[in-house]
Amino acid sequence: MAAYVRKGGDAADTKGRQCLCNGLLATIGLAQRRPGGRVEPPLVTIGKDLSFLPRLAPGAEPYSAADVVRWLSAGVVGPAGRT
Repeated sequence: MAAYVRKGGDAADTKGRQCLCNGLLATIGLAQRRPGGRVEPPLVTIGKDLSFLPRLAPGAEPYSAADVVRWLSAGVVGPAGRT
């Protein structure tokens, strides 16, 4: 947060957010250790292919990361045999 504010950002905009680079590094086991023992949490993205969204949320209703994991775990097969 300090670096974001130093570069002109508003501290209020950082609530509930994290650095993309740090989060992705944490996902592969290279998490930063923060003061007080806090470890940078992992961040998983869904990539840039969003063609599955109409099958995940047919009515464009909101969905959570847990919904995506459940959908992927169910083994739903899409075009060309992809899940």
